[in-house]
Amino acid sequence: MVPARSSFKGGNDDLSSAILTRVIRREPEALELFFDHFYDRIYAHVVNLLRDRTQAEDMTQEVFIRLHKVIDRMDPAREPAGWVFTIATNVVRDYWRSADHKKKTAEQGDPHEMALAHPDADVHSAMEKDEELQAVWTALHRLSQDDREIILLKDYEELSTADIGAMLDVKPDAVRQRHSRAVARLGKAYHKAQEMGA
Repeated sequence: MVPARSSFKGGNDDLSSAILTRVIRREPEALELFFDHFYDRIYAHVVNLLRDRTQAEDMTQEVFIRLHKVIDRMDPAREPAGWVFTIATNVVRDYWRSADHKKKTAEQGDPHEMALAHPDADVHSAMEKDEELQAVWTALHRLSQDDREIILLKDYEELSTADIGAMLDVKPDAVRQRHSRAVARLGKAYHKAQEMGA
């Protein structure tokens, strides 16, 4: 049992290699198109990892600052989503390792009752009305950071096993094993959440 991702992708699914080449040259219109293409997905991904919308806004800005700094390293011949999500995930991981995050977690605890974020407001509204799906979201947020991360990347963002392996610096077989174990833990957490009337 995994949370299904809607077909919302934030505009056209693909950016042509011609546009990506212009992005690498830092042409303002191409950069704006590129950032607009990914902004909602990256923000939703960061919210889902952090479970803190205010902090996610800051982290998303940091993601795009980093992207801008290294945009000339992007390969225009490849679909850029994996590369973009690698940078986003690394920004979040850097925050998780920070003293600021450790202090905040110690002071506030680790909240579980936040609904999974989605850039499409209609989808988010529908989620809130669906009790069974809400139990899945609650269960997802009760998992470890690593389990939540791999499920979101594979099942919610629909990134390839190869891209996730590159992001996490592990072989594709390890990605499949981690994902399988994470999904099994999600199933257990989901049943527990249902029993508790989550």
